[in-house]
Amino acid sequence: MKIVKITDASQIPSEYTDTPIAELIEYQNLGKELHTCHSARLLIGMCMDNRKQLRIPENFAYILRTGGANLRNSEFKVSYAIVIGEVKHIALIAHNNCGMINLASKKAQFIQGLCKMPAGAGKELKSIS
Repeated sequence: MKIVKITDASQIPSEYTDTPIAELIEYQNLGKELHTCHSARLLIGMCMDNRKQLRIPENFAYILRTGGANLRNSEFKVSYAIVIGEVKHIALIAHNNCGMINLASKKAQFIQGLCKMPAGAGKELKSIS
């Protein structure tokens, strides 16, 4: 699929008309007024990157945030959203300059960074129960 910038509702591909995918685009790209949702309408898979936030109503979607939006090993969560949450649509959102893409090429840098951390680093993090 070709990436296109959507600045008007008429640019939303016709196959998404009257679907939660079109609503997602309207909220995120077109500033559609947020309304109350009583249950999730879709599942969104997106990167864990803290720079990326969605503008959607509360309860509009199940959201799985993983490195590079990789849903591998998330089968149970995806199945839950489909079977228990009864969602019928899935949106996979990518972004540019993703640091989680091609992690294998950053293995040495990652290991060096971990080795430079002082002993006991992270102890101040507490589990939230």
